Amino acid sequence: MTTPKMYLDLELKNQKQKDMITVYEEHIETLEKENKSLNAQILFLKEQLNYKTFGKPCYNEEVKDK
Repeated sequence: MTTPKMYLDLELKNQKQKDMITVYEEHIETLEKENKSLNAQILFLKEQLNYKTFGKPCYNEEVKDK
């Protein structure tokens, strides 16, 4: 048998847990956006490294044949 105080305590605990879920969901969204940005930076830096190592890509077919 639950008393009104126990019920109130359970409701408060439940509300705190819901609030924490909301906070974690917002933090996850922020981290996912940051992850996308970092992945884009990695791709850009890999491309720059390829240019530095192998030179710019050559799209002229005549030069490729020689």
